Amino acid sequence: MRRQLVFSFILVPLIALGSPSGTATEVGKHPSFPGNGGFSRGLVSVTFDDGWVSQYVNAHPVLRETDIPATYYITSGCVDADPACMTHEQIRTLEDQGDEIGSHSQTHPHMPTLSAAERNVELADSRTTLRRMFGPTVAANFAAPFGEYDDLTIGAAKRYYGSQRTTDSGFNTKAGFNRYRLVGQNVLAHTPSDLVRGWIESAKANGYWLILVYHEVGENRNGGVFHIDTATFRDQMLAIRNSGLAAVTVAQGLEESTFQLIGSDRQPPQ
Repeated sequence: MRRQLVFSFILVPLIALGSPSGTATEVGKHPSFPGNGGFSRGLVSVTFDDGWVSQYVNAHPVLRETDIPATYYITSGCVDADPACMTHEQIRTLEDQGDEIGSHSQTHPHMPTLSAAERNVELADSRTTLRRMFGPTVAANFAAPFGEYDDLTIGAAKRYYGSQRTTDSGFNTKAGFNRYRLVGQNVLAHTPSDLVRGWIESAKANGYWLILVYHEVGENRNGGVFHIDTATFRDQMLAIRNSGLAAVTVAQGLEESTFQLIGSDRQPPQ
């Protein structure tokens, strides 16, 4: 039986992908947009939300072809529970090949609507489940379901994870860097590849950390805009490879950026 609770998030309107208020962050209004100071080199992290099986079947071969590591934020309650999700064995293969396995909660709820106890269950149980399956080093980092967060959910995430990736739009730079409000660029069905190439070029030229956010690849099981076709995905990965921009997992990006922040005149927010 399909777990509809896990997949109801795919139908969330695009406007809800932004700030905690539900409105998308405007270009130029976020502290991590261009002009605020880059790192010593540009970085790009390819991330996937939810744990869709199409990420393994269609995206994974392209990533191996282009030698790009990825971070997969897994909704842990979906593993081996729904044919639309990756299996334990598939996720194990990703982890064994050097990809990062992060947490995307247990059931993909609207975190700001939960009680404190419910938030802790979602965060703790997801980490416990993933570490039981794949070992003690996985689930070090978290991506907020629906991209939704507030001060209370951030405080809860800090108890269990080393970072939180949001879906607020932007580039991560030295100025305004916050490991619990990592920003990214959402790649959806209508996102032009020329725009993605522009993000890549900007990150390389200015020393920004670009985090790309993907969902389904080569499938669209729930309708909406949260998918991309496989040929377009391959074109974007080739653009990364050919650009010379350093491709890293989120864990690797955090390590490199935090090292530079500690060595500068400011400390990273905790």
